[in-house]
Amino acid sequence: MSINVNKDNNSNSYFAGQSVFETASLKGTDKKSSIYVIESRKMIRDCLEKCLIKAFDAQTIMAFASINEWDQSKVLCRAGDIIILCCDAHDTPQIEEDRNDLLSRPGIEARFVFLCDSEDLAGVVEQLNKGAHGYIPTSVGLNVAIEAIRLVQAGGIFIPSSCVFQHCEPIESVTPRSQFTRRQSAVLEQLQTGRSNKIIAFELKMKESTVKVHVRNIMRRLGVTNRTQVVVETYGKTVS
Repeated sequence: MSINVNKDNNSNSYFAGQSVFETASLKGTDKKSSIYVIESRKMIRDCLEKCLIKAFDAQTIMAFASINEWDQSKVLCRAGDIIILCCDAHDTPQIEEDRNDLLSRPGIEARFVFLCDSEDLAGVVEQLNKGAHGYIPTSVGLNVAIEAIRLVQAGGIFIPSSCVFQHCEPIESVTPRSQFTRRQSAVLEQLQTGRSNKIIAFELKMKESTVKVHVRNIMRRLGVTNRTQVVVETYGKTVS
């Protein structure tokens, strides 16, 4: 599954708390830009509006009960403005159609952020491909949501990491048994206890020089340069 999101050469991808950010520089954000909230539930709409007014005190914050009400207000969107579309599991097909229409309208320079209960990756990808610039699940905290809006306003893309990681296939660890010989595994097991080459040689009835050869080969296979790194790389893995 691919996400058709473009980014320029100055963008950076990184992890922060519960979220994945792909963002441009925050410099140059227009302090006079506006944020419009479209939420049908009055209490949630009022709470969002008050929180955003406090967080973005130099910007215009306006809340609307529907896209139709937003249209009737005749607000003029500019580059740097944000339109937050709140989604509810009980939204009617008409509401979804209105959102899709808004996303596809030509001439709107504002950036869209979805605030939804769902964390399904397919839904995230669908909205991003329709033209959304951010997807904030209601499971994140208010501070994360505010910073996500700032990132989108600065020209970036916000995707919650929880949506991505739940679809990642676990990487099977390679056990020492599969990559080492029987004698190397025996030496490795001794290394994990912190024993010196001399004691390992005594325990395994080997020459100390032979133990050193096995240790070098183990480090080479693991791509490390010292015994401590060997233990770290193989900690908790079966060696016998």
